[in-house]
Order: sequence, then C-alpha cells, then structure tokens
Amino acid sequence: MITNGILNILFAFISLILYPLHSFSDVVLNSAFATSLSTASGYYNSLNAILPVDTMLEILGVSLAIEGAYLTYKLLMWIIKKIPMIN
Repeated sequence: MITNGILNILFAFISLILYPLHSFSDVVLNSAFATSLSTASGYYNSLNAILPVDTMLEILGVSLAIEGAYLTYKLLMWIIKKIPMIN
C-alpha cells in the first residue's frame, strides 16, 4: 500500500514534468533516423557475435560502482579528518 502510493506519486511527478512534451503531437520521425537505427543495430549484432557487449557493459558498470564506492569512502574519511574534534 505504501509502495503503491509512492509509485503513484512518482508517476504523477514524471507525468507533470513530461506534460509539455505531449503538445508536440505533430512531430514526424525522419526516415533517415529510422534507417540509421537499423544500421546501428546491425553493427551491434555483428559486434555482439564476436564480443558480448552486454557482459562488457555489466562489467564496466560493476567496476564503476566499486570505484565510486571507494571514492566516496576516501572522501568521507577526508571530511572526517578535517573535523577538529574527532581526532
């Protein structure tokens, strides 16, 4: 019940932010854009056959999360050292 309420509030907030974009209903997608998307997906599929891109992105994400946590830890320790009464 609480989760449902939080999700409803979040959905309403996102809908409020995106409301001005709904007035652009006359926008037509360029055919060259669709062609470039299909070409990029072909390149992705050929690269994915040789090198698993999804796995590489997951490894990159995990390593960035670990590095971010380490940086946050070092920053927190630096801030604690700057507080005069703690030492």
